[in-house]
Amino acid sequence: MASDHVFPIAVVTALLAGDPDGSAIGVVLAGRLVALVSFAVFGGVWADRLPRRLVMAVSQCALLLIVAVAALWPSPAVLGVAVFLAGGTEAFFRPAFQACLASVLPGDLHRTGVGLTSTSWRIGAVAGSVIGALAVTLLNPRAALWLAAAGFAAGALLLRRVHEPPAAHALRLPVSVEIREGVAEVSRRPWMAVVISVTALHQTFIVAPAQVLLPVSTASPYRSPLDGMYGLTLAALSLGGLIGAVAAMRLSPRRPGLVAMVGLLPYGLVPLALMEPIVPGRVFACYLLAGIGLEISAIEWIVGMLRAVRPDRQARVASLEWMAALSMSPFGLALAVPLSEALGPGLFLSASAATALLPLLALLVPGLLLFDGERSPHGGSGRADGSGGDGGTAPDGGTGVRSGSGGSSGGSGSASDPADPGSGSRTSRTRRGASPAS
Repeated sequence: MASDHVFPIAVVTALLAGDPDGSAIGVVLAGRLVALVSFAVFGGVWADRLPRRLVMAVSQCALLLIVAVAALWPSPAVLGVAVFLAGGTEAFFRPAFQACLASVLPGDLHRTGVGLTSTSWRIGAVAGSVIGALAVTLLNPRAALWLAAAGFAAGALLLRRVHEPPAAHALRLPVSVEIREGVAEVSRRPWMAVVISVTALHQTFIVAPAQVLLPVSTASPYRSPLDGMYGLTLAALSLGGLIGAVAAMRLSPRRPGLVAMVGLLPYGLVPLALMEPIVPGRVFACYLLAGIGLEISAIEWIVGMLRAVRPDRQARVASLEWMAALSMSPFGLALAVPLSEALGPGLFLSASAATALLPLLALLVPGLLLFDGERSPHGGSGRADGSGGDGGTAPDGGTGVRSGSGGSSGGSGSASDPADPGSGSRTSRTRRGASPAS
């Protein structure tokens, strides 16, 4: 939504007003990622335990309070704490949102649903970037913070219209056991673990430095970058994401893993565009292409994950992906300016751009091209449709058959499909020996 983009623009603008060299920006932005990584797994567990609409609504209300306090006292210390707490709420909201989408839509509509929600989010991102840029230009950062708070309040109210199927709340296992279940879903699929690892490197060495160096690189020639260029560049990135989301809805690739990995490559153009001399048109174009590729890659990953993972574990896998993918990003944010000064901007940005080629190496991993296949309990490798060495028995011990084609099992009630809205249950099996949650 728009507020998610108005808020960081307001924060970065306020920080640069008192710290023109931008050294505080990386530290504050890193705080968000530290919180996200710290709480991601717990957010996924509770999104699988509680009604996901409730988790999302509480997260939005918490954001409203956090941003309102920041607007009242916009000091660097308060802004840093606000960004950290906002990252914590995001750790609960994102896995709940992703899993809720699967629970309200049948499997054959996953791609359309993910594409439509991504499209609406990107429209909000474009609007938020423009609104944020205008607010800090015509008014001040404090006014932009109040606009963000109003947006979070509207988001909490809109969630009342979400009708999620009721879940059967059986006895749950201890939190530590449920976390291990989520880890097991990833570890038995090498392609899934590799995608998460590649995403982590991509975030750390390309995306994170670009977040810091974009305002810093444009500060000298444009004096007041956030009055225009910074916000418009983020708008170009979001516009690219919007185009990518629309394109992804029309795709039905035979090799979704190939599409996902190739989609990460254009972001390697961003560090090259931030080299001196800064040319606004070149920066906008590179961010636009990066947004297109990044969104297509993200949608292919989400659709593949929803197809492969049991509905009652999807939020945990989503949170693990966020935690692992962003775990190194705080270092990338905090060290971007010091490393750029130590190595020289040209060498640092060139090295950042070179890491964009890592996704091509990931294509050598078995199963990644198709986002299909998992390790057999007997040490072999099997397809996700159950045709591997386990004779079609699901890895969790059940008898559900996973579909390996088309992203959906056609509503056959397999373990990988979202819960049928009419079934009234998110957890399709009764756990043996389950004990109350610790």
